[in-house]
Amino acid sequence: MSLAAPSAGTGGSILDGSSPRSRRLAPPRVGSLLQAAFWVVLILIILLPCLAFLVLAVSPRLFDQGRAYFTLHYLGSVFTGQTAVAIGNSLWVSALAALIGVAVGFPVAWCTSRTTVRGRGVITAAMWLVLLLPSWLPSLGWVRLVQIDGVMYRLGLNLPFVTHAVLGPAGVVLVLGIRNVPFAYLAISTALAGMGQEFEDAARVHGATRLGSIRVVAPIIAPAIWSAVAIGFAEAVSDFGVAATLAYQANFQLGTYQLYAAINNFPPSFPVAASMAWLLVASVGIPLALQARALRGRSYAVLSGRSRQIVRRRLGRRGQLLALSGIGLFFLVALGVPAFGAVSGSLMADYGGSSALSTANYSAVLHSSALTAPLLRSLLYGVITATVTVVLGYVAARHLTRARSRATRLLDFLLLAAVAIPSVIFAAGYIMAYNLPFLSHIGVNLYQTVGLLIIAYAASSLPTNARVLVGSVSQLQASLHDAARVHGAGPIRAWLRGVAPLLSRPLLYAWLLTFTAVFLELPISQLLYAPSQPPVSVAIEDNLANYHFGVGTAQSVVAVLLALAIVVCVLGAHRLLTPRGWRQVGAAR
Repeated sequence: MSLAAPSAGTGGSILDGSSPRSRRLAPPRVGSLLQAAFWVVLILIILLPCLAFLVLAVSPRLFDQGRAYFTLHYLGSVFTGQTAVAIGNSLWVSALAALIGVAVGFPVAWCTSRTTVRGRGVITAAMWLVLLLPSWLPSLGWVRLVQIDGVMYRLGLNLPFVTHAVLGPAGVVLVLGIRNVPFAYLAISTALAGMGQEFEDAARVHGATRLGSIRVVAPIIAPAIWSAVAIGFAEAVSDFGVAATLAYQANFQLGTYQLYAAINNFPPSFPVAASMAWLLVASVGIPLALQARALRGRSYAVLSGRSRQIVRRRLGRRGQLLALSGIGLFFLVALGVPAFGAVSGSLMADYGGSSALSTANYSAVLHSSALTAPLLRSLLYGVITATVTVVLGYVAARHLTRARSRATRLLDFLLLAAVAIPSVIFAAGYIMAYNLPFLSHIGVNLYQTVGLLIIAYAASSLPTNARVLVGSVSQLQASLHDAARVHGAGPIRAWLRGVAPLLSRPLLYAWLLTFTAVFLELPISQLLYAPSQPPVSVAIEDNLANYHFGVGTAQSVVAVLLALAIVVCVLGAHRLLTPRGWRQVGAAR
């Protein structure tokens, strides 16, 4: 008899996790209480803040921000004046940035997926680096490079037309477009990897050139292309880093910074900010509607048992040179130029026209407690948030991989909706939800505390973290944990022996993804940090706002190097300290 088959009178087996013994391992009351506690946490950290901020636009009286319990005045006001200009700028800039992302990401994905271009692994790793760096860091590098009295002028390159081009709408579109290339690359390369060779062969047999075969393949992967456009638009319209650095320096107004200014002004205008939030969230529906219309009534099911394995087109010396030159040019613009601007700017004094190099700014950062404290503070915040988020993300992934129910569908929708909400709106929701007078009366004083900042970090990271873990968690059978329990192991020991070896690598990557995102996070930090305890991103922005350009850029360089060092140390510790079997799970041969 097969162990996986249920035997008579038992109703199940150990391997499928349905035996009476396995069902007795977790008492129903304990499981129900844990599930209820999980939902309470989700409601408090995600649903309540976002709903509170959005409801504020039409009912300011509920939050002591106006006299009306229901009004459309604030929603109407965002269609006029500077607010309307900022929203309009965000829409057309985001549309162009999404198109640039696809226009650049598609050929790079084609080269790495369909040709023998060299360094495919390095290209993918560099794409992840572009993706993981917060948008305000490359923006800062561009500003330091081309601004008047910046690095370019210190080196004797007086090119005012370059300054006007970068410090303007064109520069904003360029930086946001570069930011979108990794999203397009990952979406399209995945689609190309799963598509057989027969379509290209058929096109070539009928006389199509190599470019013509690409034209045949492109409509087949239209869902991936449209997904890249939708993701790129949503990322660009919700971006705050570029809006607060490059666009601000260029006096080019964008919606996210206008929303931040409405909250940060004195007195703050929360209803106007909430009305802008409605438009920013609703604008994400534009590319989704276009995608649905373009794909309606068409089938893209091309995979079958007869799909042919991909044969990479061998590139000659000229082809390799052209492909690597184009890809290298992209990474030069995406990483090299802003990195040069930031590093060279950090090696120059704050004031004066000398181009002499000096390490005075780095000495100030490393020897001044006022400059070192934000780095250590963000390091601690990142470690705590990543640890908490991975635990919650694992629990959420477990719920998402169970049988589809109303609770599962609701959780799925809630996490997807949270991904689409800009971080600045998330932070504003926490201000409204946890700064209400009645909370102080009952002894809940979370506003302007480190605790609320970490909670907001975790809430904003949880949706992405859960999505990262869903694929790996869905492959686990409940019998892995239950078998260890049957053999006498406690709950924690059973999880460590039966589940942890299979999930150590995905959990590690999810932890690193959250840590790097939180360590240099800007919009939530800017709105929610505790007084006199700024994270490193806020400290850098303060130095730049006070014209300490050299110190600010040196601080940003040190922060990036510290984050990379933590990533290397964590990966090295996993390799050295975990059992060999753990490292072999999921590793390529």
